[in-house]
Amino acid sequence: MIDAHLVTGWDEPSPAMVFEETFADVLGAVARHAALLSSPGAIDEPGRIAAALGLYVRAPALVNVTLNHKICVEHGLPLHPTVYYELVEARRYRLRRNPAELEAANALYRASIGLARAAFRLDPSFPSRLAAFRESMPPGLADFVYSGGGDRYTWMGAEPALLRALADKVLRDWRPALLVGAAHGAIMPALLLAEYLDCPLYFVRLSMFKRRDEEPVVSLADEAWLSTWRAGPVLLFDEDVAGGTTLARFSARLGPLFAEWKSAAVLRHGSAAFRPDYVARSWWD
Repeated sequence: MIDAHLVTGWDEPSPAMVFEETFADVLGAVARHAALLSSPGAIDEPGRIAAALGLYVRAPALVNVTLNHKICVEHGLPLHPTVYYELVEARRYRLRRNPAELEAANALYRASIGLARAAFRLDPSFPSRLAAFRESMPPGLADFVYSGGGDRYTWMGAEPALLRALADKVLRDWRPALLVGAAHGAIMPALLLAEYLDCPLYFVRLSMFKRRDEEPVVSLADEAWLSTWRAGPVLLFDEDVAGGTTLARFSARLGPLFAEWKSAAVLRHGSAAFRPDYVARSWWD
């Protein structure tokens, strides 16, 4: 799995986090990095580390881009190669899409989560799954421009050792039937955490600062899919709890969908108002 190849520091964001590429180029880079890491002896040590970092920061874009596409389709927003539309703009456009488009967008989104996890596992099935994913992509999505940024706490919260420690704490008490992460910040760490927990994974968008969401963006399709796990137990996850508002709102909206659930974060600031059930590391600064 990718964590065996991630040799880097975690206190400051890696320069590898900062990039801007089309979705097609992201997919191509993920494929190349995964192939290199799956071929022992094919590259030297620096090349192996660079490939691991390249894969770690790009695979989450599969989920990020398809989640944005799904939300645009569900809310009647335009599909633009370089623009993330705000939900408030849906009142302006109100584009109508048929049920087949809605189902295709949701199916592609769910497939992206499985594909990104397969990339992290360095799964031998990844190349064939990627080929099928490309075939199912709608016209124009390959041209979408994805920008990666160097967020410090997202990077700190993606440290494999901390994610393993968090998983160990959870598994000492119970085994989640499902992990639900708050997108977009939790995507990278949740992809690895789900592997450690060995459970299904889903994301619901709550981006209070970058996308100005006031509450989780939950569609009828999301609720229908999540209903499979109504009995729980479900783990609701965000990578860091600074003030606590994001995970508190995430839990308040999604928790009632399940009979049993708990919350978790990799990092929690000591002064945060919200206290998750599980935390890997608390900090003060």
